Amino acid sequence: MGAAMDAMTENTIEVLDHGFVRLDDAMADDLSVVNGARVSFARRKTEMDEADEGLIRFLMRDRHGSPFEHNAFRFHVRCPIFVAREWMRHRVGCLTGDTVVTFVDTNGHASKTSSKTIDELWRMWTEGERNGHAIPLQTRTEIDRLLAEGRSHRAIARTLGVGRRAIRSHVEGRKGMRDARWRLRRMRLRVLNEETGEFTVGHVADVIDKGIQPVYRMTLADGKVLTLTENHRLYTSDGWLRMRDAVGLVGTGEEARMTRACELMTNGQLAHRDRGWLEAKRREGKSVAQIASEAGCSYHTVRKWLAIHDLKFSAKERGGRTPWNKGKRAEYRTGMVVSESHRAAIRAARSGERSNFWRGGVTSDRASIGAWATAPAAKVHSQYDYVCQECSERGGKLHAHHIVPVWCDPSKARDIGNLITVCENCHRAIHRTRDAEFRFADRHANRIGFARDIAAPIRTGFALTAHPVRVVSIAYVGLRQTYDLSVEGPWHNFVANGVVVHNSFNEFSLRYAKATDDFYVPEADDVRTQVGKPGAYTFEPVSDELAQQTRDELQAVYDHAYETYERLVESGVAREVARSVLPVGAYTQFYWTVNARSLMNFVSLRNSQFAQLEIRRYAEAVEAFFAARMPVTHAAFLANDRVAP
Repeated sequence: MGAAMDAMTENTIEVLDHGFVRLDDAMADDLSVVNGARVSFARRKTEMDEADEGLIRFLMRDRHGSPFEHNAFRFHVRCPIFVAREWMRHRVGCLTGDTVVTFVDTNGHASKTSSKTIDELWRMWTEGERNGHAIPLQTRTEIDRLLAEGRSHRAIARTLGVGRRAIRSHVEGRKGMRDARWRLRRMRLRVLNEETGEFTVGHVADVIDKGIQPVYRMTLADGKVLTLTENHRLYTSDGWLRMRDAVGLVGTGEEARMTRACELMTNGQLAHRDRGWLEAKRREGKSVAQIASEAGCSYHTVRKWLAIHDLKFSAKERGGRTPWNKGKRAEYRTGMVVSESHRAAIRAARSGERSNFWRGGVTSDRASIGAWATAPAAKVHSQYDYVCQECSERGGKLHAHHIVPVWCDPSKARDIGNLITVCENCHRAIHRTRDAEFRFADRHANRIGFARDIAAPIRTGFALTAHPVRVVSIAYVGLRQTYDLSVEGPWHNFVANGVVVHNSFNEFSLRYAKATDDFYVPEADDVRTQVGKPGAYTFEPVSDELAQQTRDELQAVYDHAYETYERLVESGVAREVARSVLPVGAYTQFYWTVNARSLMNFVSLRNSQFAQLEIRRYAEAVEAFFAARMPVTHAAFLANDRVAP
């Protein structure tokens, strides 16, 4: 760490050959830890003394982490891509667990039943979800009673009508939970295409628990409420801004107040009602039919809203024939009148357990796998040209069948490459016996991996655009559990409580900016070899000749990759496609916002003899800034064997 301190100039430490760590902003000192701990006693100090230093050592030793979370650092980092990938998990969480995240169906429609709170997403990610075959609580209680009486598993199974396998699972402590990560990753998350302003679909890559942090409740003019940390990035009418910057937040805690007017981009204005969207389509020269197709609504609906916004086509632009009923007055009436109370009664009579579709409220694992196989069936059938692979008949009622039976290899249950197209009659015959399933699997073993997860079908349903809504108030809520989502795909944002929000980890994007020709080439002393078995190996230096050969070969690969990238871009290939040729040794940049507690956890893991050399160099730089801003806390951290509170 001493070398890193010596290299610090203007809040920047150079790392590796072309990288750096820069302290972009910080709201952190030892005194804020002390005041955060003493707030319970309504005490506030303006200067540190020996008693305060002892308090920090006590908080660190007894793992009272909350007071350290009142301190925030924001770093600007430039590092190789492979280092950034290791870094990405160390992020500041921004949203509370009661925040509702919007998911949509295949048509892009959202509903209350499809939305999930982040608390629910965290439980799905870490604990899983209940298996529909799990025995209910009342039955488990009765099993415990009979076991206490000395009854055998066979006798209990006969008495209660429960399978012996389920009884054995209960006795062994298995809770009847199944892994839910696969389902969460496939759920359609509503995200905003920042180029077109329309909402599209993304997928959750990770759910991160970031501990307890101070949060604020933000209220919008239309009644939307979002509870978040001050560092969370929001999509405003002026682009992406931290919450503190967006509303001009002054002060901290209960003394905080907003000083700047702000409009946040929010969820769900129908595109065909959005004047700006319609105006853009008119400028592009789109016809009414083309606009209607993109908006997902009818021709006449688009004409109506073009007229409302005074954007309608002139008679010369529109052309076409004269409507048959022009100038005629027609009235259409129906004698049926349904009151709101009547509608409410109909809904109540057909909801929940009263519905004829009710199946107990919990899906069994078998039914869940069947439902999963139905979702990609259209993709599978298109790749098999809609031909049954058993009888060679085209068309008809087709099913997506598992080549390797699920009961034989559960790991292939949700592998699209294990699906094949068969007709309904052949599917029934295959499942008649286990031998028939095995024979089919043997005949078509060469087809495993043939079907791929190709592009999803074109979205149907109404297109939605984001629209700005004014923020009316900010209020400090206190310390709350916070989380963060990592989102796959080109657009790293999602809709939370109706507001468009961003990941706290924001990386330099090669979709918008041209890549540079900076690549990481290790110094000769840093070229190393791995000695020993996985989990018990060490790294040793290599000979001078091998070190230089490694550097030369890396540079040759980098030069060739960058030449290919430039050639593709100059030929007109989009940057987001051309970047695929760049190796992980290319340099990237990102901003990283983190509280002091999470920072200590980062440096304890990454500034360690067990961490990779390259990220350890960056962790040393981060720790140098931490030690300079919070020397007492850093000393207590070292005295606590570098274990974060």
